[in-house]
Amino acid sequence: MDFHQLEAFVKVAQTKSFSKAADLLFLTQPTISSHILSLEKELEVRLFDRKGREVELTPFGRVLYNEAVKILRTKDEALFLLYKYMNKIEGELRLYSSSVPAVYILPVKIKKFLEMHPKLKIIIVQKDSMEVINSIEEEDSELGIVGTIINNSSLEYIPFCNDELVVISKFNLNNDEEIDFEELIRYPLVIREKKSGTRKTFERYLIQKGLSLEKLKIIAELGSTEAIIQAVKAGVGISVISNRAIEDYKNTGILKTFRIKGIKMLRDFYIVTKKGRTLSPNAESFINYLLNAAD
Repeated sequence: MDFHQLEAFVKVAQTKSFSKAADLLFLTQPTISSHILSLEKELEVRLFDRKGREVELTPFGRVLYNEAVKILRTKDEALFLLYKYMNKIEGELRLYSSSVPAVYILPVKIKKFLEMHPKLKIIIVQKDSMEVINSIEEEDSELGIVGTIINNSSLEYIPFCNDELVVISKFNLNNDEEIDFEELIRYPLVIREKKSGTRKTFERYLIQKGLSLEKLKIIAELGSTEAIIQAVKAGVGISVISNRAIEDYKNTGILKTFRIKGIKMLRDFYIVTKKGRTLSPNAESFINYLLNAAD
């Protein structure tokens, strides 16, 4: 028994005619007859009696008719609600994000999206990259934003914007815009915690050059990019952070930026979701917006 069979059955009952039912459903009369025959075979009862040129419901047919009408009405209501839900962007969208996107990217990007969807509220929960990834894997949230990839077959990563890591200092380290790694070793370094995407990216580039964090003079590990910036402003040491996070300070001359010679530390920021999980319209819409919005 399926919806097509029930629709054919109801139309025949209402019109008392196979041919009229076929016309209303834009089907052929043999198709209508086949649907009714299939129902009768499955239920092992006769549903219609022929009376002249018309057909009438049998007692079994009348019982089925009442229930079939309810079933088809419920189907239509369910489809209506589903289509309404699919096209409705409102309520809340909760997402987890690592610190750089949470502080320096998403607040700017959500402005236009919220203007497009005034009934929506976005909740951004800041975590380190590992915590975000674990939360998505455990389905605490359907959507995350991170700056590093942790290999996990159950997750999908979609790049949506890029970034570059730079060395920052309160003072001029030299008269150039680049410093040698050997110079970097001489200065006290303030760095992000081990689970940070920024730190993982920095370590990856050092390893590619045959270098190591162990050679650096690390004097502090801090839990956020903003904390790093404040420490460097106070003269605690130098650091390596996102170029996006330092734009305002760089433009005003409060902090200086440098690249390490021979190392251009580029990275992507990623939308991370759980493979196989059906996302809400809010999440789907926001992902499409991020992928199409100008960086």
